[in-house]
Amino acid sequence: MSVTRLITIVALALPCVLAPPSAHAAEECGPRACISGASWSANEQLDDATRRREAKRNRKRPDAQLSVQLDSGRGSVFVDGVWIATAPALYVPIKPGKHDLEVRDGERVLARGVLTIPKKGGEVTVRVL
Repeated sequence: MSVTRLITIVALALPCVLAPPSAHAAEECGPRACISGASWSANEQLDDATRRREAKRNRKRPDAQLSVQLDSGRGSVFVDGVWIATAPALYVPIKPGKHDLEVRDGERVLARGVLTIPKKGGEVTVRVL
């Protein structure tokens, strides 16, 4: 391979390597949790009418993949008031839109808030601190 061709390949690949990570991959942290791939409103809850409206509006959209990780300890993951898994939970299908998310260790609430999943789906990671 010639030196000129090698320099051209490096020059074309360098911007890809040095590019900043996309905004979608950015992690948003609250007092008890860090979220990537979605937005988070800590210590908020949806009422039943809003939850039904969100479910109806997004039922035909593709699922996102929700992963919940704990920095330490254990926990149960609840979405919209329904137990879905014991943490760590990996790649749980969830519809786009707003969802109540709560992570508990017994009676103790580790994290609670409204998780807003983008319409296009994708991967959402919740890391409980």
